[in-house]
Amino acid sequence: MLEPVWPETASEDAYRLLLRRQRLTSRELAERQATSVAAARRVLDRLVAAGLATSAGRPARYTAVDPRRGLTALIRARQAELDGAASSVEAYAAEYHERAMRGDPHQLVEVIDGAAAVTARLGELMLGAEREVLAFDSPPYLASSPKPSDVEYEALARGVTIRAVYATEALDVPERAASIKEAAAMGEQVRLVPRVPLKMVMVDGRAAVLPLTASDLGTRASAVLVRQSRLLDALSELFEAKWEQGVQAFGAAQSTDTEGLAKEDRLLLSLLNAGLKDEALARQLGVSERTLRRRTADLVARLGATSRFQAGAQAVRRGWL
Repeated sequence: MLEPVWPETASEDAYRLLLRRQRLTSRELAERQATSVAAARRVLDRLVAAGLATSAGRPARYTAVDPRRGLTALIRARQAELDGAASSVEAYAAEYHERAMRGDPHQLVEVIDGAAAVTARLGELMLGAEREVLAFDSPPYLASSPKPSDVEYEALARGVTIRAVYATEALDVPERAASIKEAAAMGEQVRLVPRVPLKMVMVDGRAAVLPLTASDLGTRASAVLVRQSRLLDALSELFEAKWEQGVQAFGAAQSTDTEGLAKEDRLLLSLLNAGLKDEALARQLGVSERTLRRRTADLVARLGATSRFQAGAQAVRRGWL
């Protein structure tokens, strides 16, 4: 039962015997295990070194440490060793990929042909995500925007962070806007910018998929998969720069903040700051344009601003966004 963490060459039988007795000498253990006193002493001393027993007196009498303390500490120590080993995986992988690319630079990228093949490869990457998924998204789309995929739900459920930067025009597509809101409700972190440089999905900083060609019809006939390289590092830096520029939207905010700002007003400020037009704003908030203009005027006045732009700046300054 304890094999994964048990001290090498120590005897679990000796430990169990020690748990059942108040004290045990090396001679008593030798008699019970039909071994030499020296061998029994070595076994008991290893239990002491592992923090599972203590010894005192002459001749030494060994006493078991409370397993909830001793074994828990042993398990944590082994876990720390495993975590340390795991942290070296990326370093070794980087060396491997660098050597592979020196031998064959074509391994840096892989062209994926066909919409079905692109979708399948994205699914594989998402299923293998361990830490973080980064995404750029903007119209046009292949078809009516689907709901967040099952693999995205599964990734969020197992604790993977998903950060996505959307072009504001994505909210002009009703199905896509609904999809973005649903993903945000599930835990995706959403930011809006006037324009994204390209569509992209990056997983764990080890691979990214982006369209190989652009099409006004949104036909994603082919894509390129970029593996760990300076090119992938540059794409990661591009994402972080756009992320910093983006306006947070559709987050799981409290119903009001310390100054009584309603969640709906916070969303309105976010969308105003992202540059959405009245028609798109009204659609996202589910109100008429007349109601939208009234609410906007109220917020601008409340912030002591003279324009929407000023209102956005004041909201950021006050920490409302």
